[in-house]
Amino acid sequence: MENREQQIIRVSIIGIITNIILAGFKFVVGFLANSVAIMIDALNNASDVLSSVITVIGTKLAGRPADKQHPYGHGRVEYITAEVISAIVLYAGITALIESAKKILNPEVPEYSTATLIVVAAGVAVKIVLGRYVSKQGESLSSDALKDSGQDALMDASVSTATLLGAFAFLGFGLNLEAYLGVFISAMIIKSGLEMFRETTSKILGERIESEISSAIKETICETDGVFGAYDLILTNYGPDRLMGSVHVEVPDFW
Repeated sequence: MENREQQIIRVSIIGIITNIILAGFKFVVGFLANSVAIMIDALNNASDVLSSVITVIGTKLAGRPADKQHPYGHGRVEYITAEVISAIVLYAGITALIESAKKILNPEVPEYSTATLIVVAAGVAVKIVLGRYVSKQGESLSSDALKDSGQDALMDASVSTATLLGAFAFLGFGLNLEAYLGVFISAMIIKSGLEMFRETTSKILGERIESEISSAIKETICETDGVFGAYDLILTNYGPDRLMGSVHVEVPDFW
């Protein structure tokens, strides 16, 4: 049976292969169609490949055993990994915003085809399936990096949907919304990156432990014969699957 590290790596490899295929198709289609929105979409998929690679590297580093300098292990590396992924998402969004602004100042007419629309529509479906799968695995494995990657994939599906709507607007009504859609898509990517960064930073700084976990620990301690109460529980997070702490217990005064 796969352990947690192996499962995270397997999910990440699935994401890498899927995004390489999508990015390749979209770069070709975007170039042939002269579509800035599709090119931005392809860039977003390419950034997802890098995110998955970083997730694999971070997971391997986080899985290293404790040593003299790090007696509680290297689990917090996963949070650093999630921060790096957030930075990549932000960079992709800012780059896309700059390119879209250039297209507003110097507009170009896109050339859509049936093949273009099919590739973009297929990309939407694939990204929704991939995003839900990766997010679900991230939740079950308590991996912020996977959860961020899954959220990013679902955001990509929204991006591709906006691109598709822009293509229909151009073909049906002659409205060239490419550059403006690019700005909107870029803003969504930047917003997503900032939210990921904020959530991960909060965990690195140290968050209050969930009350359900705290209560469960105290109840377990009080099940021990002779223990009347558990108080002042302090837990420190050393990674998604490692909590270290201390607690005061009430016992008979003659013990």
